[in-house]
Amino acid sequence: MRLTAATLYFFCTSLIAEAQDNRWDLQRCINYAVENNLQLKVSLLNIEANEVALLQSKMARLPNLNLNVNQQWNQGRSIDFFTNQFTNQSVANFNAGLNTSVTVFNGFRLNNTIKQNAAALEASRLDVAQAKNDLILNIISAYLQILFNKELLEVARTQLANTEEQLTRTMNLIKAGSLAEASQYDVISQKANDENRITIAENNLDIAIVRLKLLLQLPVETPFEVVVPTLPDPEVSDVIMPAAEIFAIAQGTQPNVMSADKNIEVARYGIDLARSNAMPTLSIFGSLLSGTSSQTRTNTFGMPVATVIGFLTDNPTQTVSTIQNRVISSERTPYFEQLQNNFRNSIGFQVQIPIFNRYQVRAGIANAKIQYNRSVLQSQVVRNQLRQTIEQAYADAKAAQKQFIANKTRVKSLEESFRVVDQRFAAGAANSLDYALARNNLNIAQSDLVRSKFDYIFRLKILDFYAGKELKL
Repeated sequence: MRLTAATLYFFCTSLIAEAQDNRWDLQRCINYAVENNLQLKVSLLNIEANEVALLQSKMARLPNLNLNVNQQWNQGRSIDFFTNQFTNQSVANFNAGLNTSVTVFNGFRLNNTIKQNAAALEASRLDVAQAKNDLILNIISAYLQILFNKELLEVARTQLANTEEQLTRTMNLIKAGSLAEASQYDVISQKANDENRITIAENNLDIAIVRLKLLLQLPVETPFEVVVPTLPDPEVSDVIMPAAEIFAIAQGTQPNVMSADKNIEVARYGIDLARSNAMPTLSIFGSLLSGTSSQTRTNTFGMPVATVIGFLTDNPTQTVSTIQNRVISSERTPYFEQLQNNFRNSIGFQVQIPIFNRYQVRAGIANAKIQYNRSVLQSQVVRNQLRQTIEQAYADAKAAQKQFIANKTRVKSLEESFRVVDQRFAAGAANSLDYALARNNLNIAQSDLVRSKFDYIFRLKILDFYAGKELKL
């Protein structure tokens, strides 16, 4: 019994957890998309690349240090590098060197490169922020489209329920003799139309869910249920912020505008870098060197030996001799002793002054200025596009507001009209055609009201986005 109860408990718990895991609210959709979108991940790699470039440009200020090691074997007649003598024996030479150099001055190229890479890094971060904003707007649009289609589906189902109720009442009136038998066919036709509307609404809902899944990059077969929040009717009395005020705020908050300004800064440093190529470069270098040779020997000398080399012409009995050291032994010089004996160092500086380089520096400066002008114009293009987008969003919001107000008034009027027709139909004073027409007009008005409601909400969210407000439902 206990085992059965525990099994049922875990089974029910897993079902509840799975059901909850399939429920997606707007915030979960946004968080998932931001964390898993492949385009955003590619943009993040651009940030990492710019971070590496900035670090490398900072490290370029430091001296470099390189160790060079060379082992060489020579066969046949060759010159021993360390003894500077010809030899026909096999010679093994080992060379080692430690080299360093540092740039003292190069026309402020290092500093300008650091500043340019820092600006480029900030621009790439702003590009990622803009990509996130675009993705979030698309997610909100797709999410609202699902809610819109869900509400349309509920309206269609309510219409079908009302039509079925009307059909029942019509059949009762026909049985009572208050209506002609032909009256039922108009209602049956209306029922078929309502069922068709439900099918269309279900298809539109499925398409909207698939669109959101594609934005989330989820497989289409993934179980997916959207959490429907409570969306009250928007307040039509609220004053919409003027487009000029929204644009003034957006210029300082929208990442694409800030990125365009950063690109101007990058281009400005590019001009400074191009000009630095026309300035002298001063660098200091130094090296530590040593090596060994297999032919390097250490000789051990004995007592001096006098060798007769001739006689004096005026005294043949007296000889002329020379003193020579006598070599007792010759051994290869130890390895570390050779390294010590052959150690040498050097230090120096180098100045490079550009005089004529076939117009390369001038061309580089001219191209950098062109890129700067292009960045300035591109920044203005971005601002113009932002201004036009905000002005269009403002106009759309005002139009959606008017449409929403008109549809609310229209629905209220048609509800009263339908109430009168419904009472007359129940009393037998109105035929089924009048009833169906009144019902159909009300259904169309209710659908239009739902559409204008979500359209108005979405337009307001777009304005909130450009005004720097938090996007939420």
